[in-house]
Amino acid sequence: MKRRIILLLVTVLLLVTTSSAAAQEYSFNLNQEIVHVFWNSDGTLSLDYYFVFTNDPGAHVIDFVDVGMPNSDYDFSSITADVDGNSLSISSDFKGDGPYGFAVDMGAYAIQPGEAGHVHIAVGRITHMLYNDTNEPKTYASGEFSPAYWTTAHGATDLTVVFHLPPDMPPGEPRYHNPAGGWPGNDAP
Repeated sequence: MKRRIILLLVTVLLLVTTSSAAAQEYSFNLNQEIVHVFWNSDGTLSLDYYFVFTNDPGAHVIDFVDVGMPNSDYDFSSITADVDGNSLSISSDFKGDGPYGFAVDMGAYAIQPGEAGHVHIAVGRITHMLYNDTNEPKTYASGEFSPAYWTTAHGATDLTVVFHLPPDMPPGEPRYHNPAGGWPGNDAP
């Protein structure tokens, strides 16, 4: 009888431990996101991201960082990622928000529950990001960009987006248009 009780307790303990581990979800704060958006002279776009995450205690380890892309026309071979200069693997197994993207395998730099970490990601070439301007279609091209985001993130994010225009663009050429959905802030950017 004693043996059965001990066996039952061990079984219950194993089931509880296994089910709580299986139930872990991604839950984190994206403390900081810096993205440099390079509008290149050839009409392509290049991105340089820096993310700082704080993983919630008890959450799933951040072992992959899914990065959404604006379209499917990105050069997968141009993507690099690192933590402090240590290269990370890139995977096409994207499970993030939106239809397009890639995953960064954090490997030995996975962010453990309750810990903070950062990752640097560069995308060298994205095409089909420019289109005819709505106001002056024969004179100007337009482009829109929205930074990567995660629906599993919570809290405030210090977000910086820097547009780098082609070096050969004259100073009087750039124009600003309100986004199609409107600007969410109080003032124009």
